[in-house]
Amino acid sequence: MKADVAQLNDWLMRIDTFNATPGEGTTRAVYTKEFYRAREYLKKEMQDLGLEIHEDCVGNIYGEYKGRHPERPPVWTGSHIDTVPHGGRYDGMAGVFAALEVIRMMKSDGYQPKRSIFVNAYAGEEMSRFGMCCIGSRAIVGRIHQQDLKDARNTAGKSIFDVLSHDGFEPERFNRDFSTKPRVHASLELHIEQNRILQDKGISVGIVTGICAPTNLRCEIHGIQSHAGGTSMEDRRDAFMASAEIALALEHLAKASDSEYITGTVGAMKLDPGAANVIPGQANFSIDIRSISAQDKDDLVEALQRKIDEITRNRGVTYQLEQLNNDTPYICSPRIRELLHESAKELELPVLDMISGAYHDSLMLGDITDAAMIFIPCKDGISHDRKESIDMDDLAKGTDLLAATLRRLSEE
Repeated sequence: MKADVAQLNDWLMRIDTFNATPGEGTTRAVYTKEFYRAREYLKKEMQDLGLEIHEDCVGNIYGEYKGRHPERPPVWTGSHIDTVPHGGRYDGMAGVFAALEVIRMMKSDGYQPKRSIFVNAYAGEEMSRFGMCCIGSRAIVGRIHQQDLKDARNTAGKSIFDVLSHDGFEPERFNRDFSTKPRVHASLELHIEQNRILQDKGISVGIVTGICAPTNLRCEIHGIQSHAGGTSMEDRRDAFMASAEIALALEHLAKASDSEYITGTVGAMKLDPGAANVIPGQANFSIDIRSISAQDKDDLVEALQRKIDEITRNRGVTYQLEQLNNDTPYICSPRIRELLHESAKELELPVLDMISGAYHDSLMLGDITDAAMIFIPCKDGISHDRKESIDMDDLAKGTDLLAATLRRLSEE
């Protein structure tokens, strides 16, 4: 049986109705009313397919399709249903509903796997609300603890712990829910590419060889606030101009790197006082550095720190630099990649091996099991934007590959 394009599209359109910004992209931040309504919708669809629903105290959903030997470590698939502000409807959701479609296909064929297959929706993959990405999958693998839920806060000063408590998730159960790491045979996630490599090559499906990991930093520049007209250019201690020079230095260093794949981004900045006729006395900005090589990433961070020292000294300003995280890149399971290639050959489906520049929950899940990913193209490489778009036939082909490979994994 082949994936049903109409069914996939129907699921994706329906979950997109749980959206804080209709007509202006999809906004469904973790632990908001839109997120909770989307969770309830997904659970209903899982139950309609006969899946057994499990949940934990951070909002992960696990839909179990019981195998013939449910005592054996299961196979996991799925993705996430939260979005960035004014994002697209396919980032994460394509992987969740492709996985659900696989179960529908298996049940229609009368197929029960040897190992149970779990369709999972991991909570808070995006960093858009609490400054922490992959909340759910980090909790599963032990990368965060209960105290981290109390430390991570949104712009209103509310912690993840506070919000979960208010919304009935009992985060005080954290140590019980995540006391041991789950036994998982393998994990396979489908996701949109978020680049244009597949589109440019005219290939519908990619097999991910490795996932770049981020180092996230927060930089605070302290200059001298002053009058925009009364202060000569020579006498300025402009916090923004120092920040701008640092951002350009990051761009130069990333472009000059001989790494196989590396990126550097300043994605958020706040100026104080933020008035048109005032030289900023303070600037706060984010730094995001990613690579497929942990060493190359560390080297770029060190080189940037030297440039920050130089720039701030020359401009007569001071700075504080805080490292928020330093995740390790993940090389996807060679065993699963081989199975993906075998399945693609049987399906007569051309595929391309490729690196993921974006991080995913699979990066975290690689801590506890063999993990791999399937990519499908997104139009012009646009993602995290209301213009995010896919060809549903590509999603169907990716779903067929997901189904064939999950069958192989579940029979091991």
